[in-house]
Amino acid sequence: MRSLRLGLDVVMLALLLRQVLATIRHSREIIITDAVRRIQHDGYNVERHTVITKDGYVLTLHRIPQVQLHENGTLGTVLRRPVVFLLSGLYASSDVWLLNGREDSLAYLLWRAGYDVWLGNNRGNIYCRHNLWLNTTEREFWNFSWHEMSVYDMPAQIDYVLRTSGVARMHFVGISQGGTVFLVLNSMLPQYNAVFKTATLLAPVAYVSNTQSGLAKIIGPVLGTRNYVSKMLEGIEMFSTNKFFKKFLSMTCLENEKPLVCITRLWPAVGYDTRFLNKTLLPDLMANFPAGGSVKQLMHYFQGYVSTRFRQYDYGPERNWLHYQQLEPPEYALENVSTPITIFFAENDYIVAPADIWRLVSRLPNVEAVYKVPWKRWNHFDFICGLGVREYIFDNIVLSMNRYEQRRRR
Repeated sequence: MRSLRLGLDVVMLALLLRQVLATIRHSREIIITDAVRRIQHDGYNVERHTVITKDGYVLTLHRIPQVQLHENGTLGTVLRRPVVFLLSGLYASSDVWLLNGREDSLAYLLWRAGYDVWLGNNRGNIYCRHNLWLNTTEREFWNFSWHEMSVYDMPAQIDYVLRTSGVARMHFVGISQGGTVFLVLNSMLPQYNAVFKTATLLAPVAYVSNTQSGLAKIIGPVLGTRNYVSKMLEGIEMFSTNKFFKKFLSMTCLENEKPLVCITRLWPAVGYDTRFLNKTLLPDLMANFPAGGSVKQLMHYFQGYVSTRFRQYDYGPERNWLHYQQLEPPEYALENVSTPITIFFAENDYIVAPADIWRLVSRLPNVEAVYKVPWKRWNHFDFICGLGVREYIFDNIVLSMNRYEQRRRR
């Protein structure tokens, strides 16, 4: 009897192991951690482009082009169409614009509306881990914040997109840090305002003094000031970009598992209210976020939390004098941002408080519209993966761009 029970236990264990292995194999097939493969899997044409910044960083851009289709079904030349440039947020990559699937992702909605869609990336993420003179084991490689992304990465990418697509101007959409980068670019290099037809900023991070982020409140006073710890963390990588490790972690988010285990990993970044988060996207989300970056990016935001200002990186009085010829870092001249801007924000945003959004709006000279998401529990990450994000935000972005292009053709 005991041997029979032991035999049954072995059989049950074998069946359970077989089911687990089958689940893992299935998950490896459905979880995609590369933008090119994802776009191809979703049935769209895609191009990979490489850009080199003035300080040697090698950046990867992804393009979903409008291609001429011949009568026999073969693809012809790339068509010149209005260009849209999408930029992701903190520790994210171009993948975030694709996670809602082939029908609902903003990148695909724009392509189906006739746009030439470009997905940007910034130094340090999974697609931008090379430098002509530095390698990722050197501290100097990671000694950057979103300021360098704004004054080096963005000009290199924008210039390349204009040159390659053959157009003179483009639309811009950025989320979170993507909005930060856009604002800093046009503050520091105002000549780029002429390049953008419109800019749509989803939960843009500029002022953060009213943030509800627990990280900012607990760690901000330490990492947002000049001290031994913050100095030591300059030049340190923030997150691993190992695809296999992230794929393994994403398996905790499969449909046959409780999503709470997976959601808790997002709490430090997006807050504890995830009611509107589309939980069916969690496996792909966890496999593609975070996508890498530097600790200095986060510390730059913490400095804004401590100082209550939107300004350049604070190196301390002595180094500030060397960098800026003044003891305090200069504030960004938001009055220089003349591009027509539309802003979306949420009352429940864990990162960007409404008071900080209105403070930003008060300094921008050309804000065309400000939309507050009508759902009170809408959070920061919901601007990418929230339930109803297409109907309320993405479709409106496409409609607004279409209206602009129609007015231009009259």
